[in-house]
Amino acid sequence: MRIAVVSFRTYEYGGVERYAFELVKHLSAVAEVHLFTNRIIGTTEAKVHLIPSLGSRDLFAVNSFMYFLHRGLKRRDFDIIHSMGPLYLYPDVVTAHMCQKRLLLDAQNLFSDFSRIRKYYWMLRSSIAAHFQKISFNNASVVIAVSSQLSEELKTLYGIKNLKVVYPGIERFFFSKPDKKAKEIKRKQLDIDNNAVVLLFVGSQWKRKGLEFLIKALPLLKKNVFLLVVGQGNAAQYKKIVASYNVSRRVKFAGFQKNILDYYAVSDICVLPSSYEGFGYPVLEAMAMGLPVVVSDKVGAAELVRDGKTGYIVEKPENIENLVFKIECLVNSNLSLFSERVSLEAKKYLWDIKIKQVLTIYRRIKDQKI
Repeated sequence: MRIAVVSFRTYEYGGVERYAFELVKHLSAVAEVHLFTNRIIGTTEAKVHLIPSLGSRDLFAVNSFMYFLHRGLKRRDFDIIHSMGPLYLYPDVVTAHMCQKRLLLDAQNLFSDFSRIRKYYWMLRSSIAAHFQKISFNNASVVIAVSSQLSEELKTLYGIKNLKVVYPGIERFFFSKPDKKAKEIKRKQLDIDNNAVVLLFVGSQWKRKGLEFLIKALPLLKKNVFLLVVGQGNAAQYKKIVASYNVSRRVKFAGFQKNILDYYAVSDICVLPSSYEGFGYPVLEAMAMGLPVVVSDKVGAAELVRDGKTGYIVEKPENIENLVFKIECLVNSNLSLFSERVSLEAKKYLWDIKIKQVLTIYRRIKDQKI
């Protein structure tokens, strides 16, 4: 089977970028795979076709990439064309990671801390992306939604019927457990006490992902609870918020990190109180590393969480008392017991399993073409 995979960025790290990288890696073991991408970081067995783009901003770079892609990628050359999002307008399969129209409906809240120019830019970007989503998703034989929540949004807001929910996979190396000594050394490097209970927040776009909710919750939690923030964002602005709640000594901003494993390894609980998330890759990564999770019910990956067994699901994370209560449930529990259950649950989502589901979709589409 000749398969073309389209991904704007394809990296060994990140969320959507890593999804594309792992998909290509696992497909290449069983099929002839051609990757059409603007940039790749990491090695792959697939044939890589680098597609140019213009400009450095997402809006111009992505749309120019789409223009050059449609000039170079021919449907007749492949059995299956699988696009990551609406990059290719006539795919056989497209993976949807979020619903841009859903973002637009809540734009005033999600973009409220942006400057006026930046807010208009993001609304324009989301409007164009929503337009292309509707075209690409309706043209596809199958739209893979990364959560049931996302599937329902695409059905309701775009009228898409050809949907299939396939949760993202997780790599086996996430199941490696650090020894106690290594954990102590890393905590010392980060200036975190060994007796602290470390809450881990991973991601960018901190407004949407609810970092402020978590900061507001911190003063209401035990003084040995520490917050570790990994990812890009307006650190200066959020450090002011941290200072206003007098918790500066209990919060560490680590910035963007390619090697995320070390930060899961030093943490005890992963928290993602997002206002909206199509999936939420840190939830699955944390589970694989044995971290119980506290996650908003607006996060697609909440569907993977067994409430009270592998973590807790928070309704209305903007209600700080709700968030505090759920975190306290874990802080006051036997975290080792949670860790065993959560790691076992995550093994249901290994890429070895997920790639079989994707290949089944491919074969059905190919058979329909004959």
